[in-house]
Amino acid sequence: MLERAREFLRLAELALENGLYNGCAVCCYAVLFWAAIAALEHQGFKQPAWSHGGLKQKFTHELIRKRHIYPKVFGTWLVDAYDLRTLAHYKDRDVGVKETRRLLDHTREFVAKVEEVVTR
Repeated sequence: MLERAREFLRLAELALENGLYNGCAVCCYAVLFWAAIAALEHQGFKQPAWSHGGLKQKFTHELIRKRHIYPKVFGTWLVDAYDLRTLAHYKDRDVGVKETRRLLDHTREFVAKVEEVVTR
């Protein structure tokens, strides 16, 4: 799962470098999605498929609120990334440069923390 997250992270970085902000936002959400799955599986929460809402709820409830493994802001970042991904993918308004850069920074921090936890 983390390998897939890293691949999408590289794509997000390339998209940002090339001014493809909508693509960056879509890829950032994919990074968080796969990293959250890796984090959940590491804690024993495995299932064959995850819905977006189910993943956000389980990650926030189990790994942030209940077990205190990840910072509270990670739940907010998951929701924000989903919202930007929806905007970039389905709406006719483009994602802005500033919000895309912030999203990519949050995405890098999220992945780094998940990697730290699952490789202990």
